[in-house]
Amino acid sequence: MEAKQVAIIVLAAGNARRFGSDKLMADLDGAPLGLRAARNLTGIDAAAHFAVCQPKAVISSLYAEAGYALVENPHAELGLSGSLHLAVAAAAKTQAHALLIALADMPFITASHIDALIQACDGEIIASSDGNQLMPPAIFPRATWPFLLETKGDAGARQILGRARSLAAPIGSLRDIDTPDDLAASKSLPLGIDHDI
Repeated sequence: MEAKQVAIIVLAAGNARRFGSDKLMADLDGAPLGLRAARNLTGIDAAAHFAVCQPKAVISSLYAEAGYALVENPHAELGLSGSLHLAVAAAAKTQAHALLIALADMPFITASHIDALIQACDGEIIASSDGNQLMPPAIFPRATWPFLLETKGDAGARQILGRARSLAAPIGSLRDIDTPDDLAASKSLPLGIDHDI
């Protein structure tokens, strides 16, 4: 598949309960944590770039400046699945043949890995792998979008990814930041590489 056939969506509407503050605006090497992955993906010539955010989220304006169309999630308390439903609705308004979902709290996602996911997409769902489990970023061909609309609660697409084809990601690039300790640890390692992965 070609990038122009894919809608890229960054999910950024979580409540960051474990972090205790506005996680996506936390500083990571001189830039907001939540903007790093999005910036890495702006160079991809996709059909569209969307960011799903809570209303009035501080980071929303930064996504808009980076070229993302904003999708508001006014009910983030209902869990990740609500953001997935909004992502599908946004992508459905485009001519995209596939939807690529990335998470805003995974700041080390690389454009080269996203390119590899897109190129590998041939009708199957493809998820990233750290060698132990399947996770986002993941790409969903249009025919599979109804599965995303069936998700409920905060589990998101976990069950769907369990039957996806896997594509290995660069070591350390799938680290997510859930707590201040995660953020501190990521700053102490070159490029956020986690040698335990």
